[in-house]
Amino acid sequence: GAPVDPSAPGAAPWADAADLLARLHRTKPPFPLPPMRGPAKAARAIARMRAALQGDATALPGDAARLPAHTTPVSGGMATLTGDATAPPRDPDALSVLAGWRALPAWARGEVPAPARRAGALCHGDLHLGQLVRHPAPDGPWLLIDMDDAGVGDPTWDLGRPAAWYAAGLLAPEDWSTFLDAYRSAGGPAVPADGDPWPALDVPARALTVQTAAVALAKCAAEQRDPDEHEQLMIESCARIATLPPELATGAAS
Repeated sequence: GAPVDPSAPGAAPWADAADLLARLHRTKPPFPLPPMRGPAKAARAIARMRAALQGDATALPGDAARLPAHTTPVSGGMATLTGDATAPPRDPDALSVLAGWRALPAWARGEVPAPARRAGALCHGDLHLGQLVRHPAPDGPWLLIDMDDAGVGDPTWDLGRPAAWYAAGLLAPEDWSTFLDAYRSAGGPAVPADGDPWPALDVPARALTVQTAAVALAKCAAEQRDPDEHEQLMIESCARIATLPPELATGAAS
């Protein structure tokens, strides 16, 4: 199929992605599936970052998506990446990511089971625009592909990446509104049909922010470069996450 054109962010099919996701979340699993691995993938990204900053060339690949091409460059740099096999990272950016990680509730770090209210839906497990193709190309309907990470769990996790991008300033408000409105219109169960979506989305959005920033720093270490402007926004979001309580009782966005 024909993939999303990364050079045309204004034409990104956010409404189609949301509609497909809502339909998936409403679908009864056709056979027993493993649990959705969202928290485990976030923990894997943290482990990959730690290993990369300590110079471990055997670090496993992480889970990340291409950041959307929508933001204004910001200033910022990365300190020299040094460390030994036992010392924690000393780079300020890495410390911000770890602080954001520690601020997440234990279930979002994969340390304890998720609350029962956050389970039961068929989840994609790795939603981003790279997972959409038109088939047949070039003008067929959009299809959701790469179901390797599919599992049963919290459907809000599939909305966590676009929510994180929106909260960090990487996804335009109009694109976020298009995505959220289309998901609701299609009967998606992850958020209420109206009202504030953030009580449901807050923790997954924070976790995907930390995951994205951790994978970015691992890549920066491997490539011996500073974070780009998009990556820096995600890292700065981790510093803000670190100042928040583990879970919001009401709907303020992180």
